[in-house]
Amino acid sequence: MKLTYAGPKPLISHSGIVFDRKKEDKYRYIPFTVSLLLALDHDYTSSQNYTYTPDRKHYSDEELLRIITAHCQNAKTEAQRRLNDKAAELDEELRRVQSALSLSAEARSVLRTNLMLMRDYRLQRTVNKSLYYSAAGALVTLVAAKRLQYIQTPFTPEYFHVFHTMEGIIRRRRLALAAQLEVYEEKGELMVRLALAGR
Repeated sequence: MKLTYAGPKPLISHSGIVFDRKKEDKYRYIPFTVSLLLALDHDYTSSQNYTYTPDRKHYSDEELLRIITAHCQNAKTEAQRRLNDKAAELDEELRRVQSALSLSAEARSVLRTNLMLMRDYRLQRTVNKSLYYSAAGALVTLVAAKRLQYIQTPFTPEYFHVFHTMEGIIRRRRLALAAQLEVYEEKGELMVRLALAGR
């Protein structure tokens, strides 16, 4: 198991493989999640605003994985569990192809080949997704423990996506925390903010 970019979601059929560009690999959001983890993981003084300027450092895949596992002890275990589940699902998918009598023998063979070609790709997407959600979950745990009132960044699709994921995790965990995501303009710059309030 490793962390590395795979790519957008593949759509696999007996006639070929295409990629759904709207379903990006969660790997894309991991560096942004990690930068927030590193920025927010320190002590705070009550009633004070903090500003953090990202160092723009490019972290290797190994460094990203190390940072995620440092903040979420079970990240690798959870990723391995999801990887095993996905591998079993893909094995079952291959078995179903053999009994798909609605397809000709040639079409079944092509579909089987296409599925096997994309197996490692799809498994890597599963690992990336699991590690992304572990990192976002660690971020939620961190902001709840630090009792932060909000997190705000310049608007990028990546930060917006991370904040949206955090909002969903807060809702699913039923924390005593309400999260509200907003996009607004400040001094001519588009900003995204995740406001956090105790319930």
